[in-house]
Amino acid sequence: MKVRTVVAAAASAALAVGLTAAPASASGTDFEAQASSWSQAASFLGTAGSLWRPAYAAGLPKAGLIDVLGDGITVADDVATGGSTFAGVTYGSGGESLSVAERWAGTSWAAEPPTDIRRALVGRETIMLGDPGTQIPVTATIYANCYTEALSGDAPPPPKGLRCTPADVKTYGGTLVMTATPPSTMTAPGTTRIQMDSTGLSYKQLVRAANSLTQVMGSPVVTPTAQMVGMCEQMADGGMAEAQAAAFAESNGYSLRVGSVDGQPRPVTMDYRPDRFTVSLMNGVVVGCMYG
Repeated sequence: MKVRTVVAAAASAALAVGLTAAPASASGTDFEAQASSWSQAASFLGTAGSLWRPAYAAGLPKAGLIDVLGDGITVADDVATGGSTFAGVTYGSGGESLSVAERWAGTSWAAEPPTDIRRALVGRETIMLGDPGTQIPVTATIYANCYTEALSGDAPPPPKGLRCTPADVKTYGGTLVMTATPPSTMTAPGTTRIQMDSTGLSYKQLVRAANSLTQVMGSPVVTPTAQMVGMCEQMADGGMAEAQAAAFAESNGYSLRVGSVDGQPRPVTMDYRPDRFTVSLMNGVVVGCMYG
């Protein structure tokens, strides 16, 4: 049974803290939103993962708000285990731009980043993440769109072992992909898949943007989050009993109360709680869910 959610009051609360929420979007995803900062985007997704903010974007301004998507997110012990997520934005436009797309580890892409048909490998770089003294190395793979023959309709596949050069990144556009990992369990969960696509930027600028990434974790100040929408689905679609649902909510940092039983409302307070679920029970199992 598909979970039914009531989100109007929660969306108003999100707007009150400067975000634009549009859960249950027409595009088919469970959750769609836009945020003005990476910290707000992380809060929109939830606490079961984190995002990474580029401190360096070659001096280019954000071209718009950060798009946030979530669909079918499942969690266990406040770590994402399935579903799909996305957060992304473009800096600059036209001749110089840097697009950043991210998803939580343990989830797939809710919106697939582009793959240029001209793309070929340039090489790999070691990226140092974290504050000085606690940095850890991760490997980034860099591509450039140098196989220009692919633009013709009858072009053969790229030659085996074709390599682009670092200079091709600026000439034809480049892509950097990596899996960012937090420097310690104190900042987990934070393993995040990241793709950066550049136009008009040099190889060094693209690598510098990756080296500037800092972890941004969500906080439970916004309701609903993509995580909460997914948790409601887990409780209702999984036919959880009240005790099971309460334990599930608690293990992920939330509280739970019962709003109705077999169609009969129970008295509940009207206070706003961004970390709370209110569920409806039918024959002892969860069939509906609200947030806040």
